[in-house]
Amino acid sequence: MSELLRTVIAVDKSLEAGAVANATAIVMGQLARIDARIYADDVRDGDGVHHAGIRFNTVVLSGRTGHLLQLAEAARAEGLAPVVFTTRGQALSNSFDDYRAMVEGASSGELGICAVGVVGEDAGIRALTKRFSVYKG
Repeated sequence: MSELLRTVIAVDKSLEAGAVANATAIVMGQLARIDARIYADDVRDGDGVHHAGIRFNTVVLSGRTGHLLQLAEAARAEGLAPVVFTTRGQALSNSFDDYRAMVEGASSGELGICAVGVVGEDAGIRALTKRFSVYKG
């Protein structure tokens, strides 16, 4: 039997829908780079068109800004590798070098986290995210 994982992306509930879509896409992409178990290698239909081969439940949740940092810290304490994205990062369109410099010079709490992604064992992720609600854009 394969491992039952869960992927969660929690966003700041004050974000507008477009900002939520942006942040979740960016966070999910980085999560997939960190944890290759999230996606299957190559899923194609009969026409040869690629399909997203997501292996496990992926849920978008929303919550208070302060809870996002707490989630990232709790996930790290559990030995997981959370991915965060910031409102300051969203403002730096096509300025990756500036973003990297900003991130490397600050702590997570100073950067205005707007999204946190984490993947791990299903029950553990549910326990870490019980204070969040399902996002209802």
